[in-house]
Amino acid sequence: MSAPATRRTQAERRADTMGKLIDATIDAIAEVGYHRTSLGQICERAGISRGGLFRHFDSRLDVVVAAAEEVGRRHVERFQELRATGGVTRAADAISFARSEIRDRINTVWFELLVAARTDPDLRTRLAPVAEAMLEEVEELGQRFTDDYGVPPELAQLIITSLIHMFDGEAIFRATYPRPALEEARMAQVERLLEAARRK
Repeated sequence: MSAPATRRTQAERRADTMGKLIDATIDAIAEVGYHRTSLGQICERAGISRGGLFRHFDSRLDVVVAAAEEVGRRHVERFQELRATGGVTRAADAISFARSEIRDRINTVWFELLVAARTDPDLRTRLAPVAEAMLEEVEELGQRFTDDYGVPPELAQLIITSLIHMFDGEAIFRATYPRPALEEARMAQVERLLEAARRK
């Protein structure tokens, strides 16, 4: 005889519903873009009514910002796992991992929202602290990797932020104008840069 199913608490049901709505928002933005991600799209993908959505979020903007926070949380969690498990032995490995994360489908959500925020003041206001918090955490994690190279913190921050922006540009351009040979040469140069920074 099987054990009776345990009933979920209201908090568990709420978290499950919100998780479905956030995942649906991430998928919709990644697939059809920010401007075409309507409440109808989100609800259909999540299998939840509009009324169900509005029990948890006050507006489309609220669920979009929650999706941005979740994308940032996942990125940081992946870097933390990599560090905790000893998944890299060189800073260059961490850089390769960062590049692959930036190219991941989920990161297109960030690109979509950052571009939209340029002309949408409400989105820009709400997204700014989310972006700031995520980048601060990524920079802090990156500095732990560069500590292994003995790179001074100020220089490490400059290198890390420059790499993030470089990889963002690569990720945006590679679908339209891929240049794999140049990308690999760029990675080799980054390794040389880190070695040079360590010697100083």
